[in-house]
Amino acid sequence: MRIECSKCEMYQSSHCDDCLVTALLHPSEEAVEIDEDLDPPLQTLAGSGLIPVLRFRPRKEEPPEVADSA
Repeated sequence: MRIECSKCEMYQSSHCDDCLVTALLHPSEEAVEIDEDLDPPLQTLAGSGLIPVLRFRPRKEEPPEVADSA
């Protein structure tokens, strides 16, 4: 799983501070890679309250603006 924090809807918000990526991986400005094999154990730990959940939510891309036809 590839996560780019700057492309998350919650980037630099209070939710970002309580995210798995911020808490465990201290992301830099670059993308973070999480191996798919780690997903089940991470979900188990998060479900038990031992680590924060992954709060990444991709930003919705804005549709391109349609030029006015005159």
